[in-house]
Amino acid sequence: MPQSTLRSTLLLGLSVMTLAGSYAFAQKTVRKPDRAKPPQFQSNEFSGVFFADARSQLQGQPSLGSGAQASSTDSAMAASDDASQAESTAQGNDVWKQLISGPSIEDLVKESKSRVDGIITTPAKFASGGYGDARREFTLLGSLMGIIAQYPEEIRWKASAPYARTAFARIAANSKVGTQPVYNEAKLRQQDLQDLLKGTKLNGTAEETPWADTADRGPTMQILEWALRENLAPHTSNEDNFTNNLDEITKYAELVAAYGQILQLEGMTDADDETYTQFAAAMLAAAKETLKAVKNKDPDLARSAVAKIDQSCNKCHETYR
Repeated sequence: MPQSTLRSTLLLGLSVMTLAGSYAFAQKTVRKPDRAKPPQFQSNEFSGVFFADARSQLQGQPSLGSGAQASSTDSAMAASDDASQAESTAQGNDVWKQLISGPSIEDLVKESKSRVDGIITTPAKFASGGYGDARREFTLLGSLMGIIAQYPEEIRWKASAPYARTAFARIAANSKVGTQPVYNEAKLRQQDLQDLLKGTKLNGTAEETPWADTADRGPTMQILEWALRENLAPHTSNEDNFTNNLDEITKYAELVAAYGQILQLEGMTDADDETYTQFAAAMLAAAKETLKAVKNKDPDLARSAVAKIDQSCNKCHETYR
């Protein structure tokens, strides 16, 4: 081997050995970073904080629908369950006794009589718009007479109620116009109402009158709006109003509850629509919650319950007209 080649080989070997030694030395001298020691836990340190099996705490089924649809009907469905529980304890005509009292019915009839006397005065006033007010009042009176006729115990006007229901429902249906013949009929029904309050039994033939004809949805919604906006809402707006109007709140909450039941009866418009009946049931449940607030003298609960009545009405109006 030539001397120059041997020298090159020796130099290469020395270089490799030097690099290897330097690498090993570097490995020994590089400082490892400081690390925190792992924490030590006691076996029961987090008892009661986490579930042993989270899956065991899951309830119900996941909602696969849109959030907007779910939120619009949740309260109505919950209230529908409450109303169903009430119906389980009161079937058929017995339900009226749970929803509205005899004194409330009597007061509502008397107050309506006062308004009717201010509406049915002259043909001109009746024709200029009074017929619409008359339609609302006679719808209310027909509904109250329908309840009286089906009430499970004796209350005032029960003997006259079947005929009065027929007569008031007929004039309510006819009062879509303000013609002279309709005005003349309204005057006769006004006299019937006067005779009722005097204690006179009405003479007439009662006809089978379905609830859909007794409580037509248009004027019924006007009655509910009036009960809510002009009575329940202002009477529960603050603690003083609540305290000073307990009897009035009771009366109108019972009226709303009764109409909540009527709207769900077989044959009523949309009574076969589950969503519609859920809204009616929600209104009924909120009215009963209002009555609970009166019983417990709880103004905050009353205000919340009346707001629920308003909410159920608004949601219903968004879909049904």
